[in-house]
Amino acid sequence: MTDTGTGSPEGRPGAPFSGLSHVQLMVADVEVSAAWYREALGMEGFVEDPAAGYVALRHRPSRVVIVLTADSADDRPGPADRRGALDHLAFAVADPAKLAAWADHLTAVGIRHHGILLEDGRPSLQLVDPDGTAIELVAPAPRPGPG
Repeated sequence: MTDTGTGSPEGRPGAPFSGLSHVQLMVADVEVSAAWYREALGMEGFVEDPAAGYVALRHRPSRVVIVLTADSADDRPGPADRRGALDHLAFAVADPAKLAAWADHLTAVGIRHHGILLEDGRPSLQLVDPDGTAIELVAPAPRPGPG
């Protein structure tokens, strides 16, 4: 059976993401890691919140975004040394309506989630895979109407 891009060959609907939104890494030192990614991969600053302990860098030609977050191993369960561990995978969804439809689908098939949340003004659906990996589906922020 051929997949037309609208679902799986088994007939299940395809998730509405259009690409990778960002990769978030927990690091020992945000500033040191940011400098390395700037130098090694030619990334540039995108969003920064020193109080929250994160820096987002982007590679403009490829639209890849890497978010570096201060590792706070003392604040979470699990191995104490998780530097370099993946925090979560985030997939881009074309628009908030498609994200809402997918949230309804996930509910219908029994996949747990907490509904759509706003993260930095963008609709976000946050999931956890069976192995505990955080997965995020994120849509662009709604555009303000004419006013």
